[in-house]
Amino acid sequence: MSTTKQSWIYAGFYWIGIAMALACLALVLAGNIEPLYRFEHTRFPLSWAFAAFAVLAFLGAEFCHPADSFTSEAEDESSQLIPEWEAVEV
Repeated sequence: MSTTKQSWIYAGFYWIGIAMALACLALVLAGNIEPLYRFEHTRFPLSWAFAAFAVLAFLGAEFCHPADSFTSEAEDESSQLIPEWEAVEV
C-alpha cells in the first residue's frame, strides 16, 4: 500500500475517532434533557456505542500509521548510539 494512501486512511480513522469521542461527550452532557433521555437511559446507551466506535477508530489509526515515520525514528536513535569503546575515555 502506498504511503500517501496509508496516511489518508490514518487521518480518516483519526478524525472519525475524534468526532465520535466528541459526540460521546456531547451525549453524556446532554443526556438528561428530554429528547436525548430515551437514548441514554436504555440497556446500552448511545454514548457507549459512540465511545466504542471511537476506540475502534483510534485502534484502526494506530494500525494504519505510516511505517516511514517508525523507520526514521529508529534510524535517528541508532545514529546517536556510540559504541562502548569510543565512549570510554583513556
